[in-house]
Amino acid sequence: MFAEKHYPEKIKPEELDNYLARGWYRMGQTIFTTHFLCFGRSYYSAIWVRLTLEAYTFRKSLRKIIRKNQNEFRTEIGPGTINREKELLYKKYRQSFPGMLAPTLQDSLLDGEEINIYQTYEVSVYDGNQLIALSYFDLGKESAASIIGIYDPDYKPYSLGIYTMLMEIDYCIKADFQYFYPGYVVPGYPRFDYKLRIGDVDYYDLEDSQWKPFVKLSDNLIPLRKIEYHLDALYKYFQWHKIPCEKLYYPLFEANLFGFWHAPYFDYPVFLMCSPKENTNHFLIVVYNPSLSAYQLLHCSLFDDLQFYFNESYTRSYDTRFNFVKLMVVEEVLENCTEPSKMIHLLERQLSAGNWKQ
Repeated sequence: MFAEKHYPEKIKPEELDNYLARGWYRMGQTIFTTHFLCFGRSYYSAIWVRLTLEAYTFRKSLRKIIRKNQNEFRTEIGPGTINREKELLYKKYRQSFPGMLAPTLQDSLLDGEEINIYQTYEVSVYDGNQLIALSYFDLGKESAASIIGIYDPDYKPYSLGIYTMLMEIDYCIKADFQYFYPGYVVPGYPRFDYKLRIGDVDYYDLEDSQWKPFVKLSDNLIPLRKIEYHLDALYKYFQWHKIPCEKLYYPLFEANLFGFWHAPYFDYPVFLMCSPKENTNHFLIVVYNPSLSAYQLLHCSLFDDLQFYFNESYTRSYDTRFNFVKLMVVEEVLENCTEPSKMIHLLERQLSAGNWKQ
């Protein structure tokens, strides 16, 4: 699955290491992974990155940020806590933040609960007695993950957001950790690019589940662009052979992250609809799987209760000429192949069976 969430009741340090090494990340008290995102009405790939700490040194521009803030302010690092002072800073930061944030720090870190199953540390920055910046990071056995950083907008010129992350890295180096995980970056959506400032990071490659140098991530290797390239090629091939199909985007691809039922939810952001989509609950769909570098022919069906996951105003905001906004599950992977010509043969065989019109 490209989007998945677990609900651990406890988590050991080495377990957190294993999750992080597979491109997972903490959300509240759950832990999840996703490889595709939708901002506004545009779709993107989430590229998980990590920094190897062995032999790592801060480059000159980062040392300048560290030196400037350490000369001006007091920095403290220790076990993570939440109090009224920190909630007030979070509230002030949230009011200036351009995107969506949880209502409170307690909600963001603990899902509103009191117990934290993660070993969380914090970096606190003070101007005199005033808290002006705060970040939290989770410790595994050999790895650490940066979770959230906030700062007083009045101090924006001091680059406190990147500074607290640098202090997290510094702490991990001194603790002899191997890896530092800042989360994901999003090619084509620069809001997350600050994570690339920390140094020469690696990215998690979906195709072979390996970490590779980010500088070698070319456009054609970005999963969503790879998917669209192959689907567009197949669509043109279908059109040439007069095989009817539609290319549709699917904004409900993260159902695995929002639902509580364990089901094989369809989690591709774009696909080819190759059977009639009106007056039916079953569909023949072709996807391109970047993990397998192959096309797949799927039998999908509608999930009964869409509103349990997504409200009606959300689904109505998408143009149904280009987006499919009915929640689907995958009933069966019917075929895998790499050649468009073979996919036509497989598709025609399935369509001739007549099981996709009821």
